[in-house]
Amino acid sequence: MVQAAPPLLIETVAGLALLGPLAASLKNALDDEDMREAAVVTFIVAASGLTIAGVGGAFWGLVTGGAILVLKRLKA
Repeated sequence: MVQAAPPLLIETVAGLALLGPLAASLKNALDDEDMREAAVVTFIVAASGLTIAGVGGAFWGLVTGGAILVLKRLKA
């Protein structure tokens, strides 16, 4: 039955199925006020598709989020 369905329909259903886990993950990441800025920046950089020196956005998202956490802790 799935093989008879158009690929666009399968992609749409899969995308809709991922909305719940994405919303729950973002809620958990943004619950802690001390880490909210780092979580948002990490998500934005990772989702941007940024590539530097052949290294993808997921790595640079973690680096920028970690740097923000370190700077906030040094400031406090």
